[in-house]
Amino acid sequence: MKRIVSNLSTERLSLREITERDAALIVKFRSDPEVYQYFLSPHPLTEEEHMNWFRNRYVLDETCFYWMAVRKDNGETIGIFGIKRQESELTSAEVSYILSPESQGKGFAREAVEGMIRFASKEWRCRDVLAQIHVENQKSAAFAKRLGFECFGRKGKFELYRKMIV
Repeated sequence: MKRIVSNLSTERLSLREITERDAALIVKFRSDPEVYQYFLSPHPLTEEEHMNWFRNRYVLDETCFYWMAVRKDNGETIGIFGIKRQESELTSAEVSYILSPESQGKGFAREAVEGMIRFASKEWRCRDVLAQIHVENQKSAAFAKRLGFECFGRKGKFELYRKMIV
């Protein structure tokens, strides 16, 4: 099946869909211990694991998209942002994000997540956006709350957040 996705653009960022060429950078971002400690499967990612996921799952799945966030002013790739349409409830989508440490605190994550929320609303007609955040990841929880997400439950080691968009 052919994947159809829009590249996204914000004031300072271009978000382009990930490709095989991004493998090394994705592995680098995802293998940072400060990042992977909050994942469902907390371990450094290998390039082989990533490519297996990319080729055998990602390119076949039209319900999720991942973008590399690239600064418009200098071309630097600063993070990975993803969105997945919820299969059980087609009016919901879940967002995820990894931002390089040196790019944090500058509003880039807000821009990218707000761009994904607009995508979910316009392209998928979603009514709400979800985020699963590890209970110990207080920085991410605070970020989600600043964006208007509200905690509505817990699933194991993850708090569940929702933002209504319609």
